Amino acid sequence: QALLPSAMSRALLICGATGKQGGAVIDHLLRQKADFEILAVTRYAESVSAQRLLKKSKQIRIVQGNMADPTALFKAASEATTNPIWGVFSVQTPMGMDQGGGGELGQGKALVDAALANNVSFFVYASVDRHGEDSLTSPTNIPHFIHKHQIEQHLIAKSKGSNMEWAILRPVAFMDNFTDNFPGRVFITAWEMALRGKPLQLIATTDIGFFGAQAFVKQEEYKGRGISLAGDELTFEQMVGVFERTTGRRPAGSWKVLTWLFMTLVKDFGLMFKWFHDVGYAADISKLKQEYAGLKDLETWLRTESEFKKYIK
Repeated sequence: QALLPSAMSRALLICGATGKQGGAVIDHLLRQKADFEILAVTRYAESVSAQRLLKKSKQIRIVQGNMADPTALFKAASEATTNPIWGVFSVQTPMGMDQGGGGELGQGKALVDAALANNVSFFVYASVDRHGEDSLTSPTNIPHFIHKHQIEQHLIAKSKGSNMEWAILRPVAFMDNFTDNFPGRVFITAWEMALRGKPLQLIATTDIGFFGAQAFVKQEEYKGRGISLAGDELTFEQMVGVFERTTGRRPAGSWKVLTWLFMTLVKDFGLMFKWFHDVGYAADISKLKQEYAGLKDLETWLRTESEFKKYIK
């Protein structure tokens, strides 16, 4: 096996650097004192979040770019460093802003192609769990899950026979969906209405960052792996119990008729919650805890990271 280049002679291109998952990968790379130059991709280099990121470490360079144009993104990244771009962390927004370049699917595939064209050695893709071991072969019937499955297939097929290795992270539902606002309340009520007593697996996005950073640091262990990520598994009633015990409050939901309307009109959202009941996530939490003892359950996340920690006496 060839020796890896010496410290700080390799750069990582981290997409979504000011977002939850990309930001968490950067934090864990810094925490693990990983010897990489970090090229943090953001739409606006002058934004407050980008400037805050820059202040975290001298290892970080800000790269202004748009996920809709990966070729231009790699050009900008190459101009920001004298080191080869050794690794890429890829995460796309399924819905909402920055949806040029063919949306999530087009952007995800194009980033794989651009990475291969730029001789990247290791590609880490943040996807979604589709029932544990079934994830590789099961696209599900949920549009944004299907897109992630297709991006995975594209990554695996295109990198075959190349020098680019890959790892796929497949997180379950984010604990970060627990917010004290309209989307957070709809999430709570949709869980109650759709799962009808079935459990739901949850993960803190900060823990996704741990596994993303580990994949780059321990490439030999992670290459060719698809890893489903969860830190807790709870029924609605169990979740409410944890919430009340931890914060002294019951989680606030939305009106059921409004939530039903939302699930009906936003097809992706409705299908996803139906799938949570019919099939569900299937990460192996006990095995993950052997890899990472710091994996957070919901109570730990509520106490340490959530906006509800202000209610804890």
